[in-house]
Amino acid sequence: MAAVEESGMKNSIIKDVLGRAIVQTVARSKRPHDSARERVKKTVPPEKCFFCPGNEHLTPPELARAERGGKWEVRVFPNKFPAFSKDSKKAYGRHEVIVETPDHGKTLSELSVENLSDYLEILKGRMMDAKKDPSLAYTCIFKNEGKDAGASLEHSHSQLVGMALVPKLVKRMAKRCEAISTIPRKQAKNVFYENRLFWAVCPKGSRFQHEIWIIPKFRANSLDALSQQQISELADALKKSLFALDLLTGFAPYNIVFHSAPHAGGDFPFHVQILPRLSQWAGFELGTDMVMTSAVPSQSAKLLKALIEAG
Repeated sequence: MAAVEESGMKNSIIKDVLGRAIVQTVARSKRPHDSARERVKKTVPPEKCFFCPGNEHLTPPELARAERGGKWEVRVFPNKFPAFSKDSKKAYGRHEVIVETPDHGKTLSELSVENLSDYLEILKGRMMDAKKDPSLAYTCIFKNEGKDAGASLEHSHSQLVGMALVPKLVKRMAKRCEAISTIPRKQAKNVFYENRLFWAVCPKGSRFQHEIWIIPKFRANSLDALSQQQISELADALKKSLFALDLLTGFAPYNIVFHSAPHAGGDFPFHVQILPRLSQWAGFELGTDMVMTSAVPSQSAKLLKALIEAG
């Protein structure tokens, strides 16, 4: 494959750490819809929102919660329209909703590190609970932020899906454990933030503009394997990354995926991916199983780092 030239002089075909082909077209970054945009305003008033305080009766029965000051801070309940359920023979599993904040107007970047730590502890607890079911093989935790990223409701929330199969992508990640774990060391110029226990990096071969991976400095195969201190440091890295990303993109839509090992365990590179949705996959991607992107990771890292340092 042709080597990528991050000077922006030439297009190239490259592969990411998982061997997926990417057509890097740097000139396309100048397209109008790839630039920062205004934050999309929420149109549903809190009193009509299913996830806001006072409307708890509108959701299925609660499974778990975190509280501060006697009020709920994070709530978990079954998805009312599950993709996986215990009643399904062919799609057995569980599908849960995690409401990250009672504040209708906020998203993750606007929460404190303490709030984010509580959110991550809830995710850890729900994953541990999913692993109690011997029929489940894998748990996927993800967040869709914004309509263009797949969110059907405005109020900030995440989802957990437990399933009886292990996706091929997860198996591929397990085989590339060392390659993923060492990305920050081998791509030091793409690291834009680090604390004692985590790096935040824009990896080479990014498929999305300003794509971010948060990778631990220690061996960990799953979110539920993290200690309280490690959760706190992850919350800090997540806060810094999302804060900078939202400033850079004008609160553009994005997806977050918490990549953890299958329930059977084994070597796996636990990490968090933040995938901004500044452009849409279209006919080329659907027709070739390749991604066309204008992402230049080293430039994204510089921009994100500058925003974090500016406070």
